[in-house]
Amino acid sequence: MKKSLVILFIMAIVSVAGCTSQSNVENKIFKGDNITFEYPPDWVIANSQANDTIVAVADPKSVNPQTGYAQTVVVIQKRGLEGDFYQMYNENYATLFNNSSYQRISEGNITIGSLQALENTYIVTEGDVKKKQMAIWIQKRDEVYVILCSALASEFDKEKSNFDIILNSFKFIG
Repeated sequence: MKKSLVILFIMAIVSVAGCTSQSNVENKIFKGDNITFEYPPDWVIANSQANDTIVAVADPKSVNPQTGYAQTVVVIQKRGLEGDFYQMYNENYATLFNNSSYQRISEGNITIGSLQALENTYIVTEGDVKKKQMAIWIQKRDEVYVILCSALASEFDKEKSNFDIILNSFKFIG
């Protein structure tokens, strides 16, 4: 019952979003848990099954009717720093890429606002679905924040401008 209400709510949002012009609509703003960022005006706050999630935002037009979950989503997670930041990052991806379902595309250093961050982009295959994901790792004191941008591999480049809205506006407020 609860899942069907969520799906109906998302379908209502999608139908309304399809009838409006986005040219003069301002981005939405998330503030909470010591972070703030903007996200596209037609996206919604979403539920995430990922551990340590602070918030997830998603494009309701990307909801898979079979699963009820959005396929274009940004999930922000926060974890306590376990030892060294780079070691934590490397151990995570050593485990991930040990699984044949994951294929690395690129990795490197980037800047988010004034903070140095690590970026890892990869393809994950789940059954016959291929998703492209970009994970941005940022250390803030004794916590690690991961911003995970995810979309179908065929749609990821089209969604880059939406992901950039979030990444370019991401800030710590505490």
